[in-house]
Amino acid sequence: MIKKYIKFIIFLIALISCGSDESAEIIIESPQEELIQDTATTFPDETSTTTTTIIVEECISDNNSTIDFNSVLNIQIFLNKYGFDAGDEDGYLGQQTANAIRSFQAYAGLNPDGDVGQATKRAMNNWTGCEEKATPYVKDDKEETQNTSSESSSAPSTTTTTTTTLPPSHTSNNIEASYGYIPSVLLTTNQIASVFKGVEDLTSICGVPYINNLDSGSVNLYQNGKIQYSKIQNAIYTESTSTAEIVNITSNSFSINLIGNSDLNFKFYFIKPFENNIVELRPSSISTSSGLTTAIFDKTNLDQGYWFFSFAENSSGQIVKSAGLREILISEDLVQTQNSDNEIDTIFFLKNKQNIPKGQNINDSNDINIIYTTNNLYDSRSNTTNEISGGANVITLANENQATVGEVLHIGRELMLVTGRDGSNFTVERGYLGTQNQSHSSGSIVRAIENPSKQSVQSSFAYAVIRSESGIKYQVALGRELSTNILSTSKCPNGLYSFEEITIFSWRPQGSSVAYSSTKLNRNNPIFDKQFLINNSYNYSPPTLLGISTAGDLINEGPKNTNVSKGEKVIFDFSGLTPGTSTPKFAEIKFTMNPYGSSDKRSKTRSIFFDITDNFVFEIDINQITSSSAISSNTWESGYKYTLASFIVYDEASKTIFKSNQDIIYDYTSNKSTHDAYYLDQFIFNIP
Repeated sequence: MIKKYIKFIIFLIALISCGSDESAEIIIESPQEELIQDTATTFPDETSTTTTTIIVEECISDNNSTIDFNSVLNIQIFLNKYGFDAGDEDGYLGQQTANAIRSFQAYAGLNPDGDVGQATKRAMNNWTGCEEKATPYVKDDKEETQNTSSESSSAPSTTTTTTTTLPPSHTSNNIEASYGYIPSVLLTTNQIASVFKGVEDLTSICGVPYINNLDSGSVNLYQNGKIQYSKIQNAIYTESTSTAEIVNITSNSFSINLIGNSDLNFKFYFIKPFENNIVELRPSSISTSSGLTTAIFDKTNLDQGYWFFSFAENSSGQIVKSAGLREILISEDLVQTQNSDNEIDTIFFLKNKQNIPKGQNINDSNDINIIYTTNNLYDSRSNTTNEISGGANVITLANENQATVGEVLHIGRELMLVTGRDGSNFTVERGYLGTQNQSHSSGSIVRAIENPSKQSVQSSFAYAVIRSESGIKYQVALGRELSTNILSTSKCPNGLYSFEEITIFSWRPQGSSVAYSSTKLNRNNPIFDKQFLINNSYNYSPPTLLGISTAGDLINEGPKNTNVSKGEKVIFDFSGLTPGTSTPKFAEIKFTMNPYGSSDKRSKTRSIFFDITDNFVFEIDINQITSSSAISSNTWESGYKYTLASFIVYDEASKTIFKSNQDIIYDYTSNKSTHDAYYLDQFIFNIP
């Protein structure tokens, strides 16, 4: 932290006496439905601290109150000024800038989510440069502050209520596992879903593999918007019979009653206003009584607008959907509505501020920029009446009413920010957001984006799917429209890649329980002719599994119909696995569960995920045994025979399934193969 001090040392001197696949493009849209809503108002608290010391350090305060922190460039200048290292001050929100934002938020005592929301902007505007590091905003330890009993007047029974006081309401990110399923509710249908979390490298256009063959009830990482996840588990989530709704709204807080389950471990998920991001809010306190959980939330520092309570979950594998009152207004009344007939309009695909032609080689790039816009963002203006040269910062339009300061003009394949007006002459920032500075002929179409703010943009999140000719797919998060996405081509295997799909999500309007989305899909031709070539990387080949050594020995090992008790381990050794040309990152072992002995339980399946480190030996700790369904990696259900059904390897490009019947299924191609580890279905352990 950089501070400017003038130190005055006060010396006291005393004298004393002693000492010192489709052919046509498809547009898929989603509907909306209505819900009940409510309003409330909140006011932030203010606190101050004064410290007196013998050495007086007087800090010269900075005034940041007038700075517009909607500008990424201003944010970068601010962060670098105070030592948070945002990197180059180029106006692009890249990974280094996002990390610097998180560092500032952590220092300021805010939730370090990397999102410059209202609370972060207020903190930046109020920042003087003299602040000390705040107490960490997220606390892991829960403090029980109250445990009381109250006697019912209608019956001689006792109801116990336990209250736990937590840190102030905020979004949290406490990841317990690396790979598996994230609980969610679909933005477009309000139905529960499990979001598959696999390999995720946000710095590369080939950083997040798109999995074609997912288990039923699950979706890919970005198919339900950008999710803030705090829990990843091994199994698909199911819907709970419990219900939850918003109650007891005051000017400073609101509560949620969850009926049918009393548990202090519930997490509560909301859709933020003017976004479709599902985030966790942590209650300021949570209490339980018989069959009831009550969570109280502080409104302070929450973004203004209509928040939507989506669901709750408590690591049980079940999702409690919201019901009844699910929407609440934070701060003053405002309008949060938009049209539901929108679709993708333009994709800017650039390298070093130059448009990337179809099929261009972009080997070893680290400055790929993707920006998108949607139809409803634009307002049509008159065509140009004069030629616009590539070097001109003052352009002439049809008349003085064609644009105002602050608007963004879209002419040809270039964006321009209007910074001044003199009659029909407009001063503009050419190549805005890194688009290519071009010449434009007279008669060129002019469209204006009147307000590029968060509340005015139509799509708050989008993702693209790119596919190579061999079938390898990646999903690319694009954020809200008009946001820059700077990516590299690291980790991309060789191939010709096409943009196959673009899906946009509009932010949820007030009064609706769902958000609108639209998908543009073409499996035969690249969307908008967006296509690029990588030819100096590696040719992808999948992993292989060998079952028998040259000496005739079985290479892979596992339990052979072994009974297992609490406290024991089950070990699988897949030494016969040979990685392909992409690095294996994690594995999934899937079991068929058949009733053991006289058990009357139904057959089902279960999976468990493992990080891959130095070898392919995987241990399961049987720490707990339960008679009911289990999802934790160290808790297992009794009364079952667990038979290995498949061993699945996920690398940085795709996944490969080695089934116990010797089939090999590749995710990126319909071609199949076989392996010689015929004995995999003999890997069995029993929990009586």
